[in-house]
Amino acid sequence: MKGAPVHTTVRAAYPADRTAVAQARRFVRNTLMAWGAEDAIDDAVLLTSELATNAITHAGTSFEVICRVTDSSVQVEVIDREPTRVLPAPREGCDLSVSGRGLLMPVLLAAAWGVSYAAESKTVWFRLPTRAASDWASVTCRCAASVE
Repeated sequence: MKGAPVHTTVRAAYPADRTAVAQARRFVRNTLMAWGAEDAIDDAVLLTSELATNAITHAGTSFEVICRVTDSSVQVEVIDREPTRVLPAPREGCDLSVSGRGLLMPVLLAAAWGVSYAAESKTVWFRLPTRAASDWASVTCRCAASVE
């Protein structure tokens, strides 16, 4: 639908429940498909899964996922409600550890990533390049609630 309005930022909220991780993955997949950013879907879904799991496992709170599209990239943010739980530095785990390597994924897969703290929340985000982002204005998004 050429020229149809599109939401450049969409968000969805989830409870602190492990089943919400699959819902967050679907939300990101559907959003990027609607934007025509299929080349970023696999990495975006994998990283969203890791960050949403961290929000539930470590912060123990409900969380929100925000997707943004620009001319050359998509950005996904996962926001939890535990700003006092500081994000550890990405580290390589030893062969015997069963956890602790998840934050290496955005380091390896994303063009950029980071964390920001607010009074009542923590946001972990990542940005992925996409060839299709420059064409986003030609796609109508029916993926979630618009922020704009």
